[in-house]
Amino acid sequence: MEIKWLGHACFAITHRGYTVVIDPYNSDYTAGYPRLRIRADKLLVSHEHYGHNYREGVLLSGRPESECPFTISELKVPHEFKMGNWRGFSTIHILEADGFKLVHMGDLGTQLDGGQISRLFGADVCMICAGSITALPSQEAKRACDEIMARVIIPMHYRDENRGAHRLESVKEFTDKFESPEFIHYYPGDTLTVTSDMEPQVAVLKYLGPESWGALAAPEESAPRRGLLARFLRK
Repeated sequence: MEIKWLGHACFAITHRGYTVVIDPYNSDYTAGYPRLRIRADKLLVSHEHYGHNYREGVLLSGRPESECPFTISELKVPHEFKMGNWRGFSTIHILEADGFKLVHMGDLGTQLDGGQISRLFGADVCMICAGSITALPSQEAKRACDEIMARVIIPMHYRDENRGAHRLESVKEFTDKFESPEFIHYYPGDTLTVTSDMEPQVAVLKYLGPESWGALAAPEESAPRRGLLARFLRK
């Protein structure tokens, strides 16, 4: 099973030749990231904000749901401490296949309750926002990771050089919350292969951009087609 970080909160998760993309971003509203145009067999969106719902950037294969190797379940959570009254709600996606449990936390904005912790507990991989004033700050994000006891934690949705909004914390602000430096693994690439014997860690993936997308990269739409689509959506 492979997890590729495509930037911001967007990941491509591939297992048995089937690819699920989560939270594609609109580069017009997501500072520092290039246009997203990728292929997938299935698309998941945590919530309807521009950094997470750019469906136009994902070309779906049309494969039937029966071919998806994942069992996918959801948890609805508030986006912020005002219990959804400010920025609404976000969805945590839980993907399970062949004994693995992967959790994409979306824009979690409050601490988890007991029932939610039990649903997420023991995840093999947890992809979580590293810290934001519109979601959990880094200290609280770390606490959520501790509560669900995920084996591998992949920080996402953070400020990195010229990428990411100023309201986001840096990945270092998140990793500094962990007491053991040897627990933090910095990878030279954007892809993590998930195995049953992976050691517990915070896996900081390196954003490499479109040059690393390979077979995931989709062809750009022609200008006339984009114009027709835009006119259709305005109707």
